This record gives sequence, C-alpha cells and structure tokens, in this order.
Amino acid sequence: IAALADSGGVDRVWELGIRGATTRDDVPALEQDFGGVRVRMWPVESPKIVYDFVARIEEAEVEIQAGDGPRPCPWTRGREAPGGLERGPMTPADRFVCDRARPWLWVGRTILADLELQPRRCIWQHPAGPDPVRTTFSNVPLGDRLVVRGGVDYQVERRRSYAPVTLRVWIDDEIAAEWMHHDGDGWSGFEVDTSARRGSTVTVRFETSTSDPFARLFCFAASTQTEVRRD
Repeated sequence: IAALADSGGVDRVWELGIRGATTRDDVPALEQDFGGVRVRMWPVESPKIVYDFVARIEEAEVEIQAGDGPRPCPWTRGREAPGGLERGPMTPADRFVCDRARPWLWVGRTILADLELQPRRCIWQHPAGPDPVRTTFSNVPLGDRLVVRGGVDYQVERRRSYAPVTLRVWIDDEIAAEWMHHDGDGWSGFEVDTSARRGSTVTVRFETSTSDPFARLFCFAASTQTEVRRD
C-alpha cells in the first residue's frame, strides 16, 4: 500500500506530523496527539479499482516474439535476487521467465524506485528489443477507464541517455493506446476511456519494445477503474 501507482482505490489520507508541520490546510475528520506526534485523517473520494493487473499477474500469459514466431514464457519459481545500487528492482521468486540466458528478461511483480525515489508496485516487463514482449490478461472487467502508469528505475533513468520504451495496449483485437516513455519523464502514463464498454469483459494485452534494450529497466502498473456514483 506504500507503493501505490496512483490514487485509485484510496478512501482516506492519514498524516503524521510533529511541531505543527502539515501537508493540508482543510479541517481533518480526525485529529489526536500521541506524545508529541499529531495524527490526522481526511476521507477522500477516488475511483474504485475494478481490476488490478499488478495483483493478478499470476493469471496472465506471457510470450516473447522471436524470429520463428511467438515463444511462451513459463511461470517459474526460481531464486530471488535482491535489488539495490546497480541492480535495479528485486527479482521475485515467482515470475515468468522468457530467456535464461538473459536473466533480466522476465515478467513479474516487484517494487520500482522511480525518478523521484518513490516506491512503485508494478509489473517488470523489460523490453527485449524491437520485437515485443507480450503480457495478456483474459476476462478483464472494464470500468470507466483503463489507467496505466510506468517508469524506469531511477539509477538509469536519471542519466537520460538511453533509448525510449514503447508500451502498446490492446483491448481485444484493437490497439487502445501507444505510449513512449523517455528517460526523464519519471513515473507517468495515460488513461483510456472505456466508459462505453463499462461492465463488459475483455482481453487486455501489454506489449513493450525498444530500439535498444540496454538498461531498459521498465516497470508498469495498470488497473481498470470506475467512478464512485452516489445516488
């Protein structure tokens, strides 16, 4: 919960402060002091999360495009690898492995440190090159919009010297969005209006590619969201 991709699904904000420091001027719904630490809370309205792709990564199918056609990436339990300086995000034990000769070529859930050093819970999908890596989710319920955010690990993005990453999103058999992330963009993204198909169930595919895969430590988060309607 400390590594949210965006504000979707949040219904209250808590603040801890000392010496009168605060981030908000409006009156809180709750306030209490604990030995010099002031705790305050505000209820907030935000979209409801209908489907969280990061939380459901185990249900996806992953493949990599090769010269002889698409090649599946099996869901594998392997050895964890710690993240950190010069390592990027942690490699989880459970992940889709696309090429054992390229240990960075996997798809799975991890925590990225974005350009502002904020933690982001996301799906690691390092592009392999011009040919796409594909992650496909079936039976996805749509809401009012599809929200996508992504970024590159801060250790390489801050250098602003590597190739951009292209993320394409398909809904069923139609491309819904194509987005290019450049170093320096930080944690950013886009939204796709799906209100006309709200309530329907679809297949969603995410494809990553790049002209040069060196140091493209890319990770994205996505969810279908719907506005909270009050009668």
